[in-house]
Amino acid sequence: MSTNILDKTVKVQSDLVARNNDDGTIVVMKMDESNLFFKIEGIAAEVWKGLNQNKNLKQIHADIKSTYDVEDTQLLGDIENFINDLKSRDLVQIS
Repeated sequence: MSTNILDKTVKVQSDLVARNNDDGTIVVMKMDESNLFFKIEGIAAEVWKGLNQNKNLKQIHADIKSTYDVEDTQLLGDIENFINDLKSRDLVQIS
């Protein structure tokens, strides 16, 4: 990682609707002409929930680290990959 993803500010796009399912997954729908939806699960769902609670990535990372037994390098990589995937789908803004 060239720059630390945890130092970035990530905002969820305003044209999205998300639904939390009983099985812990989250379905995100983009409210435009594309009618696209995305299913998010696992650690990614925890990151999404944190973003929707207006937490920064450092807070989200700490919350996940305290809840799950996961190596820090793995967790940072998972968060970075998920955020970059969201960005590539125009679901978040990163600054």
